[in-house]
Amino acid sequence: MPQPSIDEFKRIVLSTPLSSVVQQYIFQGMPYVFREKPEALNLLTEHLGAAMQLSEQNIVIVGSAKVGFSLNPDNFPRRFSDVSDIDVIVVSETLFDRIWMTLLEWHYPRRLLNLGRAENEWVRLRRKDIYWGWLVPTQIRYEGLSFPSILKPLRDTSAQWFNAFQGLSLYPEFAARSVSGRLYRTWDHALRYHMEGLRQIRERISAL
Repeated sequence: MPQPSIDEFKRIVLSTPLSSVVQQYIFQGMPYVFREKPEALNLLTEHLGAAMQLSEQNIVIVGSAKVGFSLNPDNFPRRFSDVSDIDVIVVSETLFDRIWMTLLEWHYPRRLLNLGRAENEWVRLRRKDIYWGWLVPTQIRYEGLSFPSILKPLRDTSAQWFNAFQGLSLYPEFAARSVSGRLYRTWDHALRYHMEGLRQIRERISAL
């Protein structure tokens, strides 16, 4: 099924439960970016799935590369272009919880200590990641932390994530675009994030 036009999508957002919009138009269907070369979608999911030992079913293209225009409330409905990135979501409780448990192993022995400014800020950011149920492994930094060796499993996961996405640049199908990913703990976390974006878009459309 082809992706709706911008005007059609606006009508859908105004008249359809947002959970249904996310499921039908964002999490399912052929991405706009691969509408003329659907085999590239299989190549992307197979590569990332193998590199991170995940099911290909838990890897989905979202955003403008999926529907043909930006779903960021601040940029909606900017059209997908030759310079647009490809945004990918990866859903894995196992991978997310591996990061979470590593964070706890580092933090528990220090939770009653007077941590320095850098460590307190690091803890605040990690709590925010865990609360919302999504994070980007490669955006976690380690400068100013004590006992970073305990965080080796986290660093290994970040390196695995980086290498998996960087490896896509070796394929001609993806060499001209930046492909980036975000890790969600569950599909429900991913659903709620995208529903919130659509809720903001709905409000702005309604206000016009």
